Amino acid sequence: MNESYCETPGARPVPVASEAAESGPPYAECVLCREPTEYPESVKGITLCPVCEWQEAQRTACSG
Repeated sequence: MNESYCETPGARPVPVASEAAESGPPYAECVLCREPTEYPESVKGITLCPVCEWQEAQRTACSG
């Protein structure tokens, strides 16, 4: 079996705590649907909202 096929991507940004969502920093928008994400705008790279993140994980999941 090819070990590199199911490699996990690099380090992911840490979401901001949900309690801070109302008074926290400005949040990045999802690159797919433009909805607010759980990540601050200062996060570099692709940011996805929880829904798009889940859908992307479903698309890229390894199948047995």
